[in-house]
Order: sequence, then C-alpha cells, then structure tokens
Amino acid sequence: MKIGILGAGVVGLTSAWWLAEAGHQVVIVDRHATPGAEASRANGAQLSYNFVAPFASPAMLRKLPGMLLSGEDAVRVSPSLDLVRWGIGFLRACTNAEVARTLVAQLALATLSRAELELLLRSQDIEFGLRTAGKLVLYRSAGDFAEARLPGADAEQQVLTPAECLALEPGLRLAARALAGGVYTPSEQVGDCAAFCAALFALLKQHRNADVRMATPIGNPVVTRGRLTAIETAHGKIEADGFVLSLGSGSKAFARACGFDLPIYPVKGHSITIPGRALSHSVTDYSRKIVYAPLEGATRVAGFADFKGYDNAIEPTRIATLKAAALQTFAIEDTGSNAPWAGLRPMTPDSRPVIGASPLAGLFLNTGQGMLGWTLACGSARLLTDLIDGREPACPPEPFSAARYV
Repeated sequence: MKIGILGAGVVGLTSAWWLAEAGHQVVIVDRHATPGAEASRANGAQLSYNFVAPFASPAMLRKLPGMLLSGEDAVRVSPSLDLVRWGIGFLRACTNAEVARTLVAQLALATLSRAELELLLRSQDIEFGLRTAGKLVLYRSAGDFAEARLPGADAEQQVLTPAECLALEPGLRLAARALAGGVYTPSEQVGDCAAFCAALFALLKQHRNADVRMATPIGNPVVTRGRLTAIETAHGKIEADGFVLSLGSGSKAFARACGFDLPIYPVKGHSITIPGRALSHSVTDYSRKIVYAPLEGATRVAGFADFKGYDNAIEPTRIATLKAAALQTFAIEDTGSNAPWAGLRPMTPDSRPVIGASPLAGLFLNTGQGMLGWTLACGSARLLTDLIDGREPACPPEPFSAARYV
C-alpha cells in the first residue's frame, strides 16, 4: 500500500521505517523543515522500559490537590472545556484495576520496543548516544518510597538506602537525610531522541520505499465515500491508500476534522541541556518530578507537567527552577548555557497510546504516547505495522485500541 505518515516526530518516523521495511510505500509529511522538531527534540532522554506507571492512579488522585496548590514546583493548570473532558476520563482511570491494566499493557509494549530498537541497530548504523546507564529513582518521602516497587516491575530492581544511593551515584551532592531511599534498575538506558530522529530520517530519505515532504503544513482531510483518500497540504493534495496519524498533540485537531474525537491533551514539559556529563547514571527525583539523563558531553534536565492548552512557549521561571534543581542535586559548573526547551506531550487519560484502526476507514492511529514517546516508539511502530498487515500482533493490541474512547 501507499501510506501517508502524518508527523515526523519519533513516533511518525519509526512508523514510516517499519512500514517501509515491510514493503509499503510511505510518504512522510510534516510542517517543520527538520524531523523531531517538537516533543522529540529535547525530551527527558530516558529510555525507561521498566518505569511505565500511568499518570492516573489512586495515589496521584490523593496528591493532586496539594500539587495544584503548592507553588512553583507543582502542576500548573489553565482550565478549559477540553481539559474538563479529559479530566473526567483521567478520574475514571484513577482506579487500582485500571492502573494494573495499564501497567501490564505498557510493560509489554516497552519490552517489545526495546527488542525492536535492538533489531534496528543490528541492521543499521545509527548513532544517538545510546547507553545502558542504569536508572536511579530517588524518593524524598517515606510514603512514596513505600509504594516504590510496583507490581510487574523488573525483578532486577534494587531497593537502596539513602547512603547506598549516594555511594552508587557519586555525582549527587545531596545529604543522606534528604532522602528516604531509592530504587535502582541497572538495565535502563539513555539516548538522544533528536539525534535518533535525525539519523532515522537520513535513512528514510535514502530508502527505496520512502518519500519525504517536509516544510509541508497539513490541511484538511479528503474523505470519499466514508474513507480517507487524501490530505490537503500547503503544497497540494497527497493521495494514498491509507494514512497514519502521528501528529502528537496535533492529532486531536486532525481527528476532529475527520469526524471523531481523541481524548489527547497537550501536557507541557520543559528541559535544559547543561554542558558536561555530571552523572554516571540516569536519575529521577521522584518527589520533584525532575529527571536527569547523562548524554554525550551533556546532562539533560527535564520536568513538569503543565496543563495549559497548546501554549508551547518557554517559561523562564520553569527554566530557572530546573537549573536551580540541577545545581542543588549534582556538581556542575554554571556556564549560563543551558539550551532551554519546552514541548507538548500528547497524553491520553489512562496514559496508554492509541494504536491501530480509527473510526474512519483509511486512517490508522499511532499517537498519545505522552511522556513515554521515546521509550515506546519502536514498539508502537512494530504493533502498528502488524495490525496494518494483518499479522499476529507482537504484543496484545486491545489495551491500545481506539475503541476504548471512540
């Protein structure tokens, strides 16, 4: 088939690669001139295959009022009708049964994603600073630490005392009394998502089954006899046998234009990239919701979950908070150069992506990965390709079906 890939972020590009390798002719369409220009550009850089717990949970429901009221480090919200509708779904997902269902599904997809990335790297020379750095999650609260080991978590996870955390990661300059403990998973990885997107895009440009249409804003869908047959763009109509919607937070608007609603909300995050690798391991400050990833010659610091609609402007106060947290957490030289970034993560109420057929014939979905887009991208692409080709899916597809929403 000829398949149009709407979006050239990490999810769109992996979808394009897996489909092209399966023999389909793919046309990648994106409004930006370069790939990975939005949420993929400077995310947290952690490939967290064992840490896929949903944002919605009974514990989060208990903490949310305090997070909304506690000040600078809290979640920020700008009320809207879209957020209210999304929030109703979020509340429904805050049950133990839903959390368990999501954990099982996400762990299976994450495991598949890691395996598919490894297969890709065996056949293609892609450099993006991939490293098995191990992940240390720090807990400042005794209550959070008591809930740290979730059902289904990797058996290799090690529960550490505050002193053991500081001994494991000598780059930390926290006092032991500031911590309740930590959980360390040696197998977790880090990698530069933007570099991965650039490398995969370069391969796709040379692929016999791929066509690239960058700097091409996507317009209205063209529906013929109940089927999506083409899309309008700023540079003319693009026709195809099928299309894959991977526009991140922009997926909701395109779905609406196609006649159905996707409960995707743009959750804003910020990051800075500080020159110098200050840590040996990937570190997550669970209580402050800030992650630190050691990259090649730099340290990525990312955090926050702001529900403020489609505003993706960089907020100086958020950048200042990240920089202050980094200075307090590990030893760095304050060079003043920190490459500030803000991006919108496409979140569903239950944190699971939407993968597979849509209510509109001719349109497939691979979107809604939220804060786990980098981690789940390769697995999502494999699952999508299996579903399009009618093969036995590589992991259970039902938890990711659009039928749960539309």
